[in-house]
This record gives sequence, C-alpha cells and structure tokens, in this order.
Amino acid sequence: MLERLGPLRGFLAVIGPAWVVMMADVDAPSVITAGESGAVFGYHLVFVLLVLIVPLFFIQEAAGRLGAATGKGLAEVIKDNYSRRMAVLAALPMFVTDFLSYAVEYAGIAVALEIFGVSPLLSLPVVFLVHASLVFTGSYRRTEKILLLVSAVLLSSYVIDAFLVKPDLSQLVTVGLTPFQPFADPSYGYLIAANVGAVIMPWMLFYQAGAVTQKGLNGNHVRLERWETLVGAIASEILMVAIVIVSASMGAVNFLSASSLAKALVPLAGSYAYELYGLGLGAAAFLALVVISLASTWGIAEALGWRRKIGDKFSLARNFYLVYLLETLPAVVIPLIFTNLVNLMLSLMVVFVFVTVVPGVILGLLCSNQKVLGVHVMGSKWRLMYWAMLGVVLLTGLVTIPTLLG
Repeated sequence: MLERLGPLRGFLAVIGPAWVVMMADVDAPSVITAGESGAVFGYHLVFVLLVLIVPLFFIQEAAGRLGAATGKGLAEVIKDNYSRRMAVLAALPMFVTDFLSYAVEYAGIAVALEIFGVSPLLSLPVVFLVHASLVFTGSYRRTEKILLLVSAVLLSSYVIDAFLVKPDLSQLVTVGLTPFQPFADPSYGYLIAANVGAVIMPWMLFYQAGAVTQKGLNGNHVRLERWETLVGAIASEILMVAIVIVSASMGAVNFLSASSLAKALVPLAGSYAYELYGLGLGAAAFLALVVISLASTWGIAEALGWRRKIGDKFSLARNFYLVYLLETLPAVVIPLIFTNLVNLMLSLMVVFVFVTVVPGVILGLLCSNQKVLGVHVMGSKWRLMYWAMLGVVLLTGLVTIPTLLG
C-alpha cells in the first residue's frame, strides 16, 4: 500500500521509526549533557554537535536498512545468522545499562513536573502507569502516533526556547561554528565523549530495526527510511544545539535539581521560556523512557524467540509484556532517594560509547553481507563510511578513559 502512494505521501506514511528514535535520542541525559556543554563552554560545542550528524546518520541508517530489508529486528537477525547466545550477548549489556537510563529519565520527568508544582510522589507513579499503558493501545501504529505527538512537543519546546533567550548570533557563528575549538582541554574532550555517547546509544540500533518491522516496512521502503533517518539526524542535532543555546544563557546549574534549575530559569520567566524548558525536559524524558524500554524488551524478546508484537493478546506475548511492564519499575524509586544524578549520567554517556560497539560491529557485518541483505547490502563506499564513523565513536571513548578514571 505505502509504495503506491506519491513520493511525498509515501515518505510521510513511512515516517515513524527513524524520527521517533532520533527524537528519543535527545532524552533527559542528552538534555543534561547538552545543558552542561552550554553552561560550561557556551557555544563552543555547537560545532561538534553539528559534526555528529554524520556518524548518527550512517550508523542509524544501517539499523533501518537491516529492519526493512529483512523484516526482522537486530537481535533476531543476529540469532538467525550467528546464534542465540550471540544475540543475547549483543542485547544484554544494553538491557543492563538501560536501568540507569530509566532512573534518570524518571528523574528528568520528576524535575520537569516539579517545576509546574507537581510532587514526585504523585508524578512518578502516574508516569509509570501511563508508560505501561502504551503497549496496550492495540497496535504499534497507534503507539507510534502518541510518540510522534510527544516528539513534536519536545522539538518545538526547545527550538522556540532558543529564540526566546535571544542568542548572540555573532558569538554563535564565530565561536560555535568554527572548527578551532579547545580540543586540548580535558574537560572539553570529556564533554565531546559524553555528547558522542548521548548521540549514539545501543538501544537506538535495536529500536529502529524493531520498529521498522513492527510497522510492516520492507525492502521497498529502504530508500524512504534512509531519507527519514537523515531528516531525523539533522533535526536531532539541531535540537541539541537549541538546548546548548538556552543553557549557555543560564550559567552553572544542576540540571537534575528542580530548585537549582528553577533558580537558573528565573531570568527567563515571563517569556514562557521557563515553562518551555520544563515542558521540553518532561517530553524528552517520557519519550525516551518508552522508546528505550521498547528497544530493550524487543532486543531480549528477539534473542530468546518470544512473541513481541504490540497488539498481540497478553496470553500470546506474556513474556514481552511482563518485561516491558516490570523492567522500569525499580527505577521509579531512584529519583526519590538520590537528588543528583548528573555526574553519573555524564559518565554513563561515555560508557554507552563502548556498549554500542558490539552491536554496532555486528550490525556492520550483517549489512555488509549480501546473503543477509540481498540487493540492499551496503556498497563499498557506504561500508567505508559506516566503519569510519563507528571507529570515530570508539576512538572518542578511548581517549576519554583517563579523564573518567581520574
């Protein structure tokens, strides 16, 4: 049906998997990372964020290509072409590290709603119930429509906010868009690695491939999915730049403390920038909470051969639904106990660089194998770019290890 539509209508009909995962990429930890970048270095990291469009596009394009060409999620393709053990080994590190992501997403939601006067004791249980209910919409497409709406709130909140704070355009051009940056500064290098980890995360690979199959896309949609990935990659990094611009006007702030964030936002009060920042943070955290938990659950379900289609009866896909419902529950209490998770989250962003490597390498090998992808196999130039971008991601993490250990 989709292929019979005109080019634009066909593209709009395909939009969902890549766009949602790109917007979810700007989650609470990414907002924190971009916020710290702007607060500490002003516009200096804008150049790095725009460059990150390239690895983000090439690595995520491979995930979308795999899902559309094979009709299977990443873990399922790994299981079919290697072994169940390899599929579990590829998905398990993501599944384990995602727990910390859930904790910070819930913390981001708590802070955002606390800005509007809602206590975490009320907001967190309600958000958990809303999150849990999304897999019972009856179909993936209905769930996706809700996620697209949340992504629109996220994007518009920070882009409008960036205009409201009246950025210094001359500084943005002369400082933010020049390749001459303080790369020798260890703190700058650490934030680069954190931003790389924030832009390329392991769950993104599993989500995009899994969502493509849930939506029913196939080999006829590989090209359209590629364009969606490019548009999403550009929008994602523009969103990160907008957060840097807003945060550069705020100065030093603890982005996961409601009182500190509210105090830093006081100069923006009266222009709606104050409310938009909180709205954007809440939308970012909630979108990511759903997407990460779906990616994690799909990865494990694919590796173990469980039924996992949204819309299946509970009795038919019991394991999928139970894991989705229960895996984030323990993380709900973390923000009620720990009030400052910023340093943990920045370090986790760097750790994500290494967690991404294993599924990233396997994804590259699968997309280079004609027996797996057929006519949609990566060409030689595309393979070169993919491996180069994955290498850049790994190298960025490696050079930051001394700073992490120190």
